[in-house]
Amino acid sequence: MNGRSKAWALALLVGAFLLGGVTGAVLDRTLAGKAAREASENRRSRDRGTSYLDWLTQELALSEQQRNEVAAILEQNREEVAALWAETRPAFEEVRNRLRAEVRELLTAEQQVAYDELIATERDRHRRRR
Repeated sequence: MNGRSKAWALALLVGAFLLGGVTGAVLDRTLAGKAAREASENRRSRDRGTSYLDWLTQELALSEQQRNEVAAILEQNREEVAALWAETRPAFEEVRNRLRAEVRELLTAEQQVAYDELIATERDRHRRRR
């Protein structure tokens, strides 16, 4: 292969790589955005005072027998989940606080005020649910 052919082959390879990267990024943003919207809608439906069991029953049209069996599974694992959450919660809180601080740094002064209010509202709503 001569030097010119190698240069063309390299250029085509780099072009294909870049095109694949851009295509992948666009698809990721599109699919991730859709998934995020769906997750947000599901969270909102659960946040309206319904329990996880109620949410599953509604979303999956569980029969009464299935609902009772899921309730039993949740109850059997409640203590283990609570212990695990108690163990991991400090690390979770640390990451969440760091993330919030990083996001806050990107915002304007007005946005920071609104962001702080959003966080406070979410915190209050979470406390009321518990």
